[in-house]
Amino acid sequence: MANRCRYIRFFFILFIGIFIFLHTDHSIAASPTAPTSSETSTENTDLGPLLWSVLFIGGSIAITLSYVSWRKYRGEVKKGAKKDKSVD
Repeated sequence: MANRCRYIRFFFILFIGIFIFLHTDHSIAASPTAPTSSETSTENTDLGPLLWSVLFIGGSIAITLSYVSWRKYRGEVKKGAKKDKSVD
């Protein structure tokens, strides 16, 4: 149980760290000139952070579902081993 809490805490802190990293401004220095129309159009269509968020959340869901399915399978195998060997 202690291991489980440790893993949950680790992934929770990791998720918060990634969330903060993705939602902060990472610009090194501000441009001294006003942005041109081509620069503003690329700013509005930048989908990089959105794609990273979708991949992270989708990957987390896929890993969680895989883990739960594997644990359920292992539980059913152990439960079947304890039952009698009669055919249903």
